[in-house]
Amino acid sequence: MPISRRDFLGTALAGSVALGSAGVVSAQQESPERNRQQKRAARLPVIISASNGYNYLDEAYRLLSDGGDTLDAALKVVQGPENDPNDESVGLGGHPNEEGVVELDACCMHGPTRTAGSVGGVRNIKNVSLVSNAVRLHTGHVMLVGEGAERFAVARGFLRESLLTDKSRKEWLLWKETHSDW
Repeated sequence: MPISRRDFLGTALAGSVALGSAGVVSAQQESPERNRQQKRAARLPVIISASNGYNYLDEAYRLLSDGGDTLDAALKVVQGPENDPNDESVGLGGHPNEEGVVELDACCMHGPTRTAGSVGGVRNIKNVSLVSNAVRLHTGHVMLVGEGAERFAVARGFLRESLLTDKSRKEWLLWKETHSDW
């Protein structure tokens, strides 16, 4: 039975709250050494990703374990699917729009600095997650869209490239033939 992202996150959050609550009660009843062990375990990094990010979690976990930034670790995970031509959800090989063009959106937020950046409707740029972070770091904006976002990305050193692979092009042509009203 497939589980939705919303159900997964809700269950994970409920489980985290339950574990945290249980830890508070048990901490009052256990030895000081056990309390120190629990506090140390509570500081271990936790990473949650969609299924297409699973193969990229180890590198991000190492980054966090070595004291790296949480947003840098999250962006590491997201870049995997963005760079994978076989992942049809984002980036290279993503599903195109009605016109046969891959358009991408991304946003990121950095908790410690309370800053955010996002991009929407970006064409020809593979790693829009990194572009959204560049918006956060190098502009006074929270969001750039369309051609302006693409120009910004190129100005920041991102390469323009076709994101449509042979496979995604063939699937789009089949969809266009059978489902499109255009």
